[in-house]
Amino acid sequence: MKIATWNMAYWSHKQYETEAWEYYINQLGCDVLLFQESFPNIEILDRQKLIWNAIGDSRPWGSGVYSPTYNIREYSFKNDFFGAVTAAEVETREDFKLIIISLYGLMERISNVVYAIPNLHRIFSDLTGILESRDTRHRVVIGGDLNASEQIDAQQTGNSHKVFFDRLREFGLVNCFDNHFDDHVQTHRHSRSDKPWQNDYFFISKKLEKYLSECVVVDDDEVRKYSDHNPVLIELNGL
Repeated sequence: MKIATWNMAYWSHKQYETEAWEYYINQLGCDVLLFQESFPNIEILDRQKLIWNAIGDSRPWGSGVYSPTYNIREYSFKNDFFGAVTAAEVETREDFKLIIISLYGLMERISNVVYAIPNLHRIFSDLTGILESRDTRHRVVIGGDLNASEQIDAQQTGNSHKVFFDRLREFGLVNCFDNHFDDHVQTHRHSRSDKPWQNDYFFISKKLEKYLSECVVVDDDEVRKYSDHNPVLIELNGL
């Protein structure tokens, strides 16, 4: 089972939107696609396989989950960040359904500084029921652009990003990158920085870790044309 996540940067790359969707669906060959900062192309996508919500106001784009392979339905929960966070229940077997969450770390301005961490803590407070309930906590996959990285702590006072990632570990979530890389891996090319930023991640429930066989950052000329983010792909075998 292959699952990918990609910030498709619709607002800045919308001239490539159709090409980007065709690439995402046809070239990566994934069973489930998570996407952020995106507007789904209904001419290409099957509506019955799509869960998507817009953030709204000045952001007509949003986050979603698409599965060309499995039955899918929206998973509802108390969510104060509708459109930045979209959850879907994906039926991988008759007796098993993954809860797959596409997440965008919504930025906010506080005292003329832009932060994602405060909203990320609020988002994961909303997700607490899913992450701690006996019925759901062992079958969660979270992917997306968090706009967060422990790399940032080295450039500021305090360790707010480390504290956030520590919180995810306390929830019993496994960072898929930890199983396959020794350090941060670039997933975002920032126009005002040469630093190889990692903003995009996959986290899975601890009980799913034994099925994790691959975690890859996709990087090629087409990706660099379509977005300033790279798709991240994981594979779960034997699930």
